[in-house]
Amino acid sequence: MKTVTRSGPFRRRLVALLALAFLATVAAADADSPSYQRLQGALELYLQIADRGGWPSVPDGPTLAPGDLDPRVAVLARRLRASGDLAMPSLEPALFGNDLRAAVLRFQARHGLVQDALVGPATLQALNVPAERRIAQIRLNLERARQLFTAARRDFVLVNVPAFETYIFRNGAPVWSGRVIVGETASQTPLFESHLASVVLNPTWTVPRSIASEELLLSIQRDPGFLERGGFDVFGADGAPVDPAQVEWASLHADHFPFTLVQRPGPLNELGRVKFIVPNPYGVCLHDTPSRHLFGSSSRALSHGCIRLHRPLDFALQVLAAEGWSRQQIEAGLASQVTQTIALKSPLPVVVGYLTAAVDADGTVYFYRDIYGLDAA
Repeated sequence: MKTVTRSGPFRRRLVALLALAFLATVAAADADSPSYQRLQGALELYLQIADRGGWPSVPDGPTLAPGDLDPRVAVLARRLRASGDLAMPSLEPALFGNDLRAAVLRFQARHGLVQDALVGPATLQALNVPAERRIAQIRLNLERARQLFTAARRDFVLVNVPAFETYIFRNGAPVWSGRVIVGETASQTPLFESHLASVVLNPTWTVPRSIASEELLLSIQRDPGFLERGGFDVFGADGAPVDPAQVEWASLHADHFPFTLVQRPGPLNELGRVKFIVPNPYGVCLHDTPSRHLFGSSSRALSHGCIRLHRPLDFALQVLAAEGWSRQQIEAGLASQVTQTIALKSPLPVVVGYLTAAVDADGTVYFYRDIYGLDAA
């Protein structure tokens, strides 16, 4: 039989269409999910970009900034036009003008980068990811989305770890979103499914032993007033209160720490003013935090594994409104400084997932950094 040789773009297109057909078959029951459909549309879009030759690589060099005159600017403009971030070509190809500045900001927003309009190392690296790799990323996330956005899952909370975002879905559509902080690479937030069982106002914080013995102990040994200023109580192995002044802290170490530290409610409490109980074998919860400045970072893998919420009061209102609570009632409960646990009559499903490609309702395609290396795996 005579062998027929096909061009590179044809082969890419054929393999991609076969993969898409397979995914469409296995996901037929979930085809009505808008999130899944939008991601399918993104795959088609990027296949078309690849068929047109993809986009050029922007050469290495000094950081490009608005106002610069540089031969690389013309390549940058072609790159951003290819991905749809830049609509009109500049009349001065070497000038980094306002239209290109807006296009760079759009690109940075879509890729979870610092939005400063500067084309430095991080932005340059994202620009130079080939279209074929973005296609592979979308395909992988289509499979993840197929498992996540099922026909049966209509009302739920989604924490998208690499996006550093959480969403509340009602009737299959997102109705609320907010920034989160997730676990750093050494203390990764686990991926799991559970349910939001209760909301705790003015929570106490029982410090995990590893944090107490490996981190806080050093602060206690350096500063005898650390525990009192931080609002910590000390308990012995039998659960009885212990006077911190009677403890020989200098004799303790990570392998010998027979105490439990509990932080009282207050402005310094590491869980903030509200905590959300999500039963799971990893001890992970969603909670407030006094470290508000950390939410200004574009990369928010900063915790020991738990999920910190940027707008916890708004999140609590979204959850508790269905239970008959008003904002005034929640704020009054917080103002009381008394720890109060509110069990949900209708627990809300929670999914902690890992989507590194997603499309919003406006059709904007987002790519997120593979912070835990799960795409590569």
